[in-house]
Amino acid sequence: MYPWLLLGTAMVGLLLLSYIIYHYLADPRESYFVAMLAVVLSLTVSILCVMVIPVDIYVISQGSIRSEALHVTISQEQVRNAYLFLFASLLFLAFGLVPHAYFYGEERGGGDFDSKADGRSCCSALKSTLIFVAFVFCLVVAGLNFRPGHTESMDGLLGGQEQAVRWVSDLLDAEHHGLNAISFSIACLTSLGVVGWVFYTAYGMAAMPFAWLRGRQSAQEQRQDLEVSIASIRQQYRSIQERYPPQEDGSVDLSRMKAADRKELNRLQREHKNLMQHNYKLQEIEQQAGNVIPWLLQVFVPFRWAIGLAMLCMSLLVSASLLLTLVDRLMHSDCGWACGYTLKERRIFNPADEIFLLLSQVFPMDFVVLALFVIYIFAASVFGIISLGIRFLCFNVYALRVRKSTPQALLVLCNVVSYILLALCMALLTIAPDYTAFGSQAAQGPAGVAGHCSLEKREATKDCNVSVISTFFTRIAISTPAFSVGYFFANWAFVAVFAAVFARCLLNQQREPYMDDMPECEEEELGLLSGFT
Repeated sequence: MYPWLLLGTAMVGLLLLSYIIYHYLADPRESYFVAMLAVVLSLTVSILCVMVIPVDIYVISQGSIRSEALHVTISQEQVRNAYLFLFASLLFLAFGLVPHAYFYGEERGGGDFDSKADGRSCCSALKSTLIFVAFVFCLVVAGLNFRPGHTESMDGLLGGQEQAVRWVSDLLDAEHHGLNAISFSIACLTSLGVVGWVFYTAYGMAAMPFAWLRGRQSAQEQRQDLEVSIASIRQQYRSIQERYPPQEDGSVDLSRMKAADRKELNRLQREHKNLMQHNYKLQEIEQQAGNVIPWLLQVFVPFRWAIGLAMLCMSLLVSASLLLTLVDRLMHSDCGWACGYTLKERRIFNPADEIFLLLSQVFPMDFVVLALFVIYIFAASVFGIISLGIRFLCFNVYALRVRKSTPQALLVLCNVVSYILLALCMALLTIAPDYTAFGSQAAQGPAGVAGHCSLEKREATKDCNVSVISTFFTRIAISTPAFSVGYFFANWAFVAVFAAVFARCLLNQQREPYMDDMPECEEEELGLLSGFT
């Protein structure tokens, strides 16, 4: 029962982690069950897609996993089936359940709502989902029609039943059980994830360690900053008042002011009221916390620093390994642009690859560390999305705030995370290429020198088994080199974004505020700024 207990505990842990993310961000007044279910399942399946990689590497390194007591055997074929099942589940969630939950939320509106599903809203959401699925299906068919290796023309659809069947068979790659068609479709989805990988993950991996190391301001520290800002606003208000003679009662006649000064006074009044409301909230937090919570936070500071340093080391290790592999592929690839800068033998030292190969000698340390790497990159991606918001062409579409995010924003977030984790599967082949492809296997090279497996040694000896994930993306690189070239330059963009954000965080010593969002003032609350004087 031990393996099943371990697997069940891991599944419950992933579901709980996904639910905590949803509960932490979702606005409880607008949350609904379908959105919660879609987010939890989508995030869980996305993480599982990446967590299969350690199992994949273990199987090629140590052989099939066998349990005689439970009559269970996990072979490379079963790992391949697990990938296909998880990828298919991810496609269903990304293009079925998540869009349906999104459209259902748009139809039902916000505010109080009966917990029972509204039939009319559900049907309208289902219609919108079907239209969305049909649109995506048309895009996939169009992409498959122009993919490399597809030789039949679309004119065959009009040339009779036999030619139409031949066109469909060639489109879906029936000769190879649809493998090339599936690879092309996953490559398209991975290309979407690469955009999030470049911006959100790079930002998160650079900024999150500094956020942990520096921590947030305390409520008292932020109050002190607010009081300085309030005093500055009052001084600006008085300086504008002094430009005009006072009336008999000491007030200023606003009708005699210039339009620009009246506009500035209105802005100062709004900002002053916002800061005062923010200050009152911080006072309430201080009174509720008392002396115990600040003391506990001080006790946990060393642990926060240790976690921050560990994150910083992992971020630097990933970025440095990625950069070194990119330089190696750029300088030593035999085929260059034609095959997406594929490299047969690593010639430049790669720290992540060497660390994993060294840990592979102490079972199961390499798999534990790889799992921690995957979880950390997932956390950094979520951190980047929350910090930057969900954007499209530099326009902020959704802002993600604690307990104030709409369920629709979280549904978009889980789709973005799903695509990013697909891109992570590809990126691991660049971060630790030899280990991800061959695990801890060893073989003799052409010169008779034993060493860790590589593509060159595999071609010479045929003794090295290749992981399923490496085989999958290598097939994409060979059949569609344009995708591989795009991934190659996207990783260069990742390194550039990481370096820019890392330098900014290193130079900027300002800590994050205790409370991020400022309360908004309503128009009817605005009056004369008599309280300033």
